Amino acid sequence: MSGYKIKFNGIDKLYDAYWWRLTRRAKQAWNSGVHVKGPYLRKLEIKIASKYQRKFAVGVGSATDGLFLALKAVGLSDKSTIACPVYSYIATSGAIKRLGSKIKFIDVDKQGNIGSIDSKIQVDAVLYANLFGNVADYTRLRKYCDKNNIPLIEDAAQSQGAWHHGVQSGKLGSISIFSFDPMKNMPCFGTAGMVLTDSSIVYESLISLRRHGIRNNDNYGYNSMIPEDHANQLLFLLDKFDSLQKKRGKIYKRYKKMLPSGMLLETTKEKGIFSSYHKLVITSNKRDLLQKYLKDAGVETKIHYNYLLDKIQTNHYPMAEMLSYTLLSLPMHPFLTTGEIDYICERIKQFYGI
Repeated sequence: MSGYKIKFNGIDKLYDAYWWRLTRRAKQAWNSGVHVKGPYLRKLEIKIASKYQRKFAVGVGSATDGLFLALKAVGLSDKSTIACPVYSYIATSGAIKRLGSKIKFIDVDKQGNIGSIDSKIQVDAVLYANLFGNVADYTRLRKYCDKNNIPLIEDAAQSQGAWHHGVQSGKLGSISIFSFDPMKNMPCFGTAGMVLTDSSIVYESLISLRRHGIRNNDNYGYNSMIPEDHANQLLFLLDKFDSLQKKRGKIYKRYKKMLPSGMLLETTKEKGIFSSYHKLVITSNKRDLLQKYLKDAGVETKIHYNYLLDKIQTNHYPMAEMLSYTLLSLPMHPFLTTGEIDYICERIKQFYGI
């Protein structure tokens, strides 16, 4: 994507800003002679658990692995039925498919988060995602799961840094999963994830599952670890996380000011709920034409998401289908300049003749 004037992701700019500190931390890990399951990962797990007020945090190879291992660790199996949003990155429902469980798809609300679940539906768990960094209706979801005595699994891959009435994303679930993929708010230069829980039983299961089941020889496990060099770099980025989040908030406000009225898929206006500003998403009935126009103007954009709707029966999920044909994600990262934001917004206005 080197031909773009403004790239969608800013991990290259993140590296440019902190390259010597990131490189030094990687070398520290390499020189230690311990490449997995070492002191840097353990320190990262402890700091993540403390920051997000969980008793335990377990580093895994990716959030995709984290979702799958979380489902297994809370006791779900191929005999389970799990509700999840029909509109999300494919990893959300993919974890259920990988487990062999039945999927009960739920339509989404106008922000793309999981909608109301019919009280007549019988499921063994709810797996939901805070799409684009906007927190789903946690109060409703928790009430539903508590009433039915089932686990609520939070796919927080896009919502690290979000809040719901004084509770941070990462604690909004019986078990929660963060992503440190290069596209995320706290990225690593590879892939990594973190599973957070308050259950010692779930914790012990996760520790065993991620490393070939070595804590329980009766169960085979997997090989899903954060390498020590990634863990040490993530420790540095965790210290920078809050300041980078403030920059995301300022960038969101600039977009909101400069974009044509009514185009921005806004975060919730409910007091006490704050987005992580993971993605900056707009709505357009001419989405595909607008994307091409912006590409020609040197602006890289993305379409999120339409994977599932290509695979399932249509006309059953009206909100998800509408969003899949109208949403367009614009560049969003802490290193965007005011000039770049204004350039993008002016090109959009030109497209609409404003």
